[in-house]
Amino acid sequence: MKKILITLLVLALLFFVGFKFLMKQKDLGITADKALVASFESKYGVKNESGKINLDVNLDSNDITSIFSVWEERDRNFPLSNVQIKFNPDGTGEASGILKVDTAISLAKSLGYSDADIDKAKSYIKYVKGDLPFYVKGSGGMSDNVLSIDPSVFKIANVTVPESITNLASVAVEDMVKKRIDQIGGADIKEANFQSGSLHLVGTVPDTIKY
Repeated sequence: MKKILITLLVLALLFFVGFKFLMKQKDLGITADKALVASFESKYGVKNESGKINLDVNLDSNDITSIFSVWEERDRNFPLSNVQIKFNPDGTGEASGILKVDTAISLAKSLGYSDADIDKAKSYIKYVKGDLPFYVKGSGGMSDNVLSIDPSVFKIANVTVPESITNLASVAVEDMVKKRIDQIGGADIKEANFQSGSLHLVGTVPDTIKY
């Protein structure tokens, strides 16, 4: 009887350690620095004759990771936490972070998605409770406010997501980004790509964004 109890305890411990490993975010080695964002806003925060800000910039992995960190603080409906972005010399990009499920639902509602749409999305993660670490690698870009992403790897809680669901997720993210740009108003992203190992962004944005 004692041996059985010890075996059960060992199995329970292994399960717990394994689950904690699965729920751990992948570290891309990129650190946010809010001073970079302050410097960026000071350098490029000059309005044009229309009261908007013109951008034609190259941003590296640390710049974008820092922007996401500040965005998380400013926007209560931002559904991601501790985001790390890494641009690779081969033209691919990587992202890791934590998906805040309840916040993502709140954002979806504010963007006009129906309860049926939200329930369908929730059905894919119905067996997992709480916030979810994610990792994605792939290529993509943006042209005339339309985002296109082509993930080669997509993981939730360190489990590779099937291609069929990855494709659905890509379409959903593209649609949400478009809706969010429309919701903000005044943003006009002509081009955004990371083919050269950094993000090249061309467009105009409002001088003040209402979150």
